[in-house]
Amino acid sequence: MMVGDGNEAVYCSEGITVLQEPTLAADGWERRTVTDPTRIGELEELYSSLGFETRTTEMDPDSFGEACNTCAVTACSTYLALFTRKEAAS
Repeated sequence: MMVGDGNEAVYCSEGITVLQEPTLAADGWERRTVTDPTRIGELEELYSSLGFETRTTEMDPDSFGEACNTCAVTACSTYLALFTRKEAAS
């Protein structure tokens, strides 16, 4: 957590951009989580069993801001974002 203007907390995950997110959202995809790649398969299986399509993408290191450079390097090189959308009826 970082402190914004001194009056409110700003959580690091707020404002972080995931690559392709606007395009994915326009196609009906919803971001569910950002996590370590070792957990993505487990989450994809869970959402698939609930009737969702799944898709992963990386984060945009340029969206982290100067205060989060270390996080951006670490997160963008190791973490993935998971998106889901309801499977289309056949």
